[in-house]
Amino acid sequence: MLARKTSVSLAAVCAALFTLTPAAHAATCADRTEVVSALSDRFGEALYGNAVSNTGDVLEIYSNSVSETWTILVTLPDRGLTCLVAAGTGGQHLELQLANLEG
Repeated sequence: MLARKTSVSLAAVCAALFTLTPAAHAATCADRTEVVSALSDRFGEALYGNAVSNTGDVLEIYSNSVSETWTILVTLPDRGLTCLVAAGTGGQHLELQLANLEG
């Protein structure tokens, strides 16, 4: 059920995320390699799914099915940054977060 809802909601999430202001990016962004490494090392999270916007920005969802943690990132290749958008625990909470972004 989570996979189906997530894939349906990715387009809406991408649309919402790609409108973030540059100031919002600066507070929660870092080099992608460092961010992905930290997610793996600290939380055991691996890539769950991703989507690319028409401008080339990349939405990524990382998760750990055992601990049920998840993280949503957006990577801005033109700026060389990966930004934290949301993080949490449990599949239902992720579905709620994605539903809220649909507006």
